[in-house]
Amino acid sequence: MSLLAQLLDPGFRQAASVLIQVGEAQADIGSVAALVSHIEVRVGRAEAATATLTIDDRRDETGNWMAADSGLFDAWTPIVISADFQTHVEEVLRGYITQLKPTYPQNGGEAKLTLEVQDDSAALGREQVRKVWGSEDQPATDRSIVEESIQALTLSLLPGPDGAASRSLTQDATPIQFLRERARANGFELTFLAGEVYFGPMQLESDPQATIMVYAGSATNCLSFNVTEDAQKPDAIAFELAPREEGSDPITEEVTPDLPLLGQTPCAASGAGVGTPSVLRVSKEGDETEEETRARAQGLANENAFKITATGELDGTLYGHVLLPGRTVRVDGTGERNGGLYYVDSVTHQFTPEGYRQQFQLIRNATGDADSLGAPPLASALSAISSLF
Repeated sequence: MSLLAQLLDPGFRQAASVLIQVGEAQADIGSVAALVSHIEVRVGRAEAATATLTIDDRRDETGNWMAADSGLFDAWTPIVISADFQTHVEEVLRGYITQLKPTYPQNGGEAKLTLEVQDDSAALGREQVRKVWGSEDQPATDRSIVEESIQALTLSLLPGPDGAASRSLTQDATPIQFLRERARANGFELTFLAGEVYFGPMQLESDPQATIMVYAGSATNCLSFNVTEDAQKPDAIAFELAPREEGSDPITEEVTPDLPLLGQTPCAASGAGVGTPSVLRVSKEGDETEEETRARAQGLANENAFKITATGELDGTLYGHVLLPGRTVRVDGTGERNGGLYYVDSVTHQFTPEGYRQQFQLIRNATGDADSLGAPPLASALSAISSLF
C-alpha cells in the first residue's frame, strides 16, 4: 500500500495500545494489563532507555494483591514493552525490571505497584571489572571489546567500524560504563534495541522513518512542533599535540564536522561573515594517544554541528509507528527552511487511558529541504487531497 493510501485509509488509524510481556518466554501479563494506568518510556541515543510503569493494584478475594502477588514481576525479570497498532506491533523497549515500588496508602483503593525498567544495558552494570584489554604490541579494537563484553547475553552486535583504540586499555568500571567511555572516545553512539547493540557513528544515511506531518489536514500526525537554533555552538574543535622535536612548540590541529548534511545549507554558514572564528579548544585526556585525541575532537565537532533542535509531540495512533532515536526522519509542513530530514535524538512514549503520545527531540546540522527540488510540500498536497473526502 502506498504512503498516501495508508494515510487516508481509516483502517490504518486504529487506536494504538500497549503490549507488555515478561519473563524469558515473553508471556503476556493477562488480566493485570487492565490495571496498568500509565506507562512512560524514555529512549535516547546517548543514554540507557528507561521506563516507569504504574499499576493500580487491587486485592482479590483471598487477600492477595493482583499485581504485587501475581508472580509476574520480580527484580531482574526480563520485560518487553511494545506498541500494538492492531495491524502490526513495534517494540519500544526491551530490558529488565530494576526496581519495584509497591505503595499502600490509607485508602486501599489508591494502592499502586510502580515498576522501574532499564534496557538490556542494565545487565552490563552489575559487576565492577578490572581488566587490561590488549597490549602495546597487539591492541584490542573497540569493537572486539564490545563483542566480548556482551557475549554472555543474548544480544547481537550490529555491523560497524572497529573504533580508534590503538593501545592497551585499562578498565576499572562496570562494562557499560567502560563501553560508554569508549563510545565517547570515538564520537560513537551506543544503543540497545530489540536485542541488538549498535556501536558506531551517527546513522545519518539510514532510510528515513515514517514522515512527521505538520498541518496536513486529515493526514496530520504531529500535534506540535517547535524549533530552536543555537548559533553559539562551535563550528570547529582545536586541540594540541605533543611537539615532534624536543624544545619545539606543541602542534595545534583543528577539525571541522565531516558528517553528511541533513539539508541544503550547513548551520555554520550563517556565521561566516562575523569576522571571528567559532572554535572550541580541548586538551588531551589522560594517556590517550594522538589518534584518540583526534577522534574525540572529531566527535565533538560533529556533535556541535547540530545547532538546530526541534521538539514536539506525535499522536502515536495517527503516526502509526514507534519513532526510533539514532535514525533519520522527514518533517513536512514546516516550510522550506525547517522542513526536511532530521536526526532523532530522544523520544518519550506516554501510554495513558487518553491515548498514545510520543514527545520527541530532533537535531539537525543544516537548514533547507535538500530533497524538495521545488516540489510542493507533501503536507500541503495531502491537506488538499484529504479535504475532498
